[in-house]
Amino acid sequence: MIAVARVIREHRGSVVRTLRETFGVGISDLGDGLTWGEARDLLEEASADPGTHLGAKLAGWSYPATTRQLLSLIAELGPKTSKKLVPWVLPDPRRSTTTADAAEVAAAQADMEAGLVFAD
Repeated sequence: MIAVARVIREHRGSVVRTLRETFGVGISDLGDGLTWGEARDLLEEASADPGTHLGAKLAGWSYPATTRQLLSLIAELGPKTSKKLVPWVLPDPRRSTTTADAAEVAAAQADMEAGLVFAD
């Protein structure tokens, strides 16, 4: 019950819309036609599905989209054009900078070399 209430408090608009559009129930049904346990199960399912408003919001997407919709978009427009329309923002690898300093890199390389074992 606490987990459901927390999700509703933190993402009320997305929860209301997802419950109504996806499952045909509302938060006003809680306690009557919708048990707290069932609400938890529905919200867990919706959270894992970026095709719902709640799932898209939790994934950091700008809009909900199913895998089928995204594949259709890529097939229809091609990967280069569809890259501009997908609901997430991918970092540009050409603009990324290393956040590790030279000492961290040296320590990581030493750890990696120490763990390498060659068998005869």
